[in-house]
Amino acid sequence: MILRYFYILIFLLVSVYGEFQSKEIDRYHQQISHWLIDSSNTVDDYFTDSNSTETSNTFAELKTSFAVENTQDVDYAIRLKLRLDLPKIEKEFRLIFEDADSDDQLYDGTVLNNDYHLEEREYYLRVDYLKLIKKKLHLRGGPGIRFRKSTLHPYINIKSKYYQYDTKESKVILSDRFRVYIDGDYENILAAYRFLELDESVYFTFTNTLRYRSWNEGQKIATHFTFTKSISEEKESSVGLSFINDLNNLSIHSRYYQLHLSYRDKLYKDWMYYEIRPSILRRRENDFHPTFRLMLNVGMKFHVIDEIED
Repeated sequence: MILRYFYILIFLLVSVYGEFQSKEIDRYHQQISHWLIDSSNTVDDYFTDSNSTETSNTFAELKTSFAVENTQDVDYAIRLKLRLDLPKIEKEFRLIFEDADSDDQLYDGTVLNNDYHLEEREYYLRVDYLKLIKKKLHLRGGPGIRFRKSTLHPYINIKSKYYQYDTKESKVILSDRFRVYIDGDYENILAAYRFLELDESVYFTFTNTLRYRSWNEGQKIATHFTFTKSISEEKESSVGLSFINDLNNLSIHSRYYQLHLSYRDKLYKDWMYYEIRPSILRRRENDFHPTFRLMLNVGMKFHVIDEIED
């Protein structure tokens, strides 16, 4: 276990030291980005005979998280998300592949899965297609599969957004994601989102989310208040307060609440970044005694292909 974290520390130090084999690092990043774009174009071309020159916005992100809390051992996790844009088939046609944590709209990193084996994770693969835009209402839908190794659970996914108010300075959005599985299970996530620009570089967001799963006795409600300061194009900091509650038979019970800070900046060029997130948590399982948690996220994005000098 100690050696594992030592190797992780060495990786981070090498990443920060930008001059160390920088051309090789850039080359690997470029190769993966090219592979993603080529894969997207191959799928696009296979299903169409069009000579369209539509540009793909294919995107992938790999994020590694480490967290320490004074009442538990070190946590770690890897998150993966891939979006293949297929504009030749249809302008808003997308193929989404992501792990279960990335798919979970209520995931906040307060519990990490401690699993580096990506092949052991549960994943979601779905088609995301914009079918309807009618004034303030946007609808997306398509089939998907939840799977872990050879276990497959097909489902139908429908997402809707209603833009009650939408300007640069202020937004009020109601969203809903309904998902029904082939075995009869279903899930619904209803959310209200409020955005308010307080200054050119400072804004406030409020989200209130209710998740209902037919296979759970208790449901989950998450409420977040966040103030964010944009320092530059790459840097931002925020402070927020979150309340996570269980809903049982119309009775609400607090699971935990969290005061959190965060600072995000680029780590290497424009495709590798880090985020430091200290927080104070009061969990029901600890009788709401305060605990301190520190989480570090390191992410890599694959969507911008830069020219590398020989």
